[in-house]
Order: sequence, then C-alpha cells, then structure tokens
Amino acid sequence: MSEEKLLLLDKTLEAWKGKRVALAVSGDHSFTGVLKDFDEEVIVLENVADVVGNRGKALIVKIDDVNWIMLLE
Repeated sequence: MSEEKLLLLDKTLEAWKGKRVALAVSGDHSFTGVLKDFDEEVIVLENVADVVGNRGKALIVKIDDVNWIMLLE
C-alpha cells in the first residue's frame, strides 16, 4: 500500500475512533462494533456483533483482511 493511502486510512480511522463501524472480513463475514484502536497491522473493535447476532466483547482483525469499513453513526 502506498504511503498516501496509508495516511488517508490513518486519518479516517483516527476520526472514527470511539464510533460504531461495520466492516467486512475476507468478503465472507461482516461485523459491527465500536472502533477502539488500530495500527498498520490490525483494527480492534469493542462490543462486537456479527450478521447472525453473535456478540463478543472485542475483535482483532488484520487490516489486510478487511474489504471495507463503514461509519454507522
């Protein structure tokens, strides 16, 4: 990924910290949760739910496995 794209991703995710987001992992699984933190390798969500209603306290996802992220609030 180019440095410019990383900067845009970093800037956007920083603005979304603490807000509810939805994301798709490897095109197969979608989750919603509150964006807690991120770095160049992973995204951490809290109060997570998947599309079938399973709930969890936290989820760590490799950024390379994320297809899209949507701001929900």
